[in-house]
Amino acid sequence: MDVLLQNDHLTVMLDQEMSIVRSTRSELPYPSPDDFIRVHSEALKVYESLDRWCLGHLLDLRRAPMNNDPSFEAATMRTRSMLVSEFACVAIVVRTAVGALQVNRLLREENNDHVVVLQDDDTAVGYLLEELGKQVRRSSAPPHSRPRSSHPHPWMRPARQR
Repeated sequence: MDVLLQNDHLTVMLDQEMSIVRSTRSELPYPSPDDFIRVHSEALKVYESLDRWCLGHLLDLRRAPMNNDPSFEAATMRTRSMLVSEFACVAIVVRTAVGALQVNRLLREENNDHVVVLQDDDTAVGYLLEELGKQVRRSSAPPHSRPRSSHPHPWMRPARQR
């Protein structure tokens, strides 16, 4: 797996063989909503460099401390929603049933009904591979038949120029 981003709160890796991006949250709490937004804005830049439409995204939140403070949730809503957008499929792995309830509530509030919440990593990977396989069958094109690029990772696009 290629490490695309690593900091105290989040590690983002790309498994090229499975076409899955894995974002793993650490146990370190965010000191403030601004810190959450800063960390996840960095991750968003990484996600934007990828062709998300052909990738699954596994968000592993099992080590993350729970935070259901309404002011924190409100301040971070827009950023959270961007973290799951444009991926072919998304699975979030949580540690507890209470965590699943909280994440599902936030997903409903943000109209992110294309995301599944699970408590097992292997089940999440299996779900993503199955969904990616469906996408390949629908497109009837092999998953890696896109034009060759000089970029080192075929899933990554060159940074946008402004």
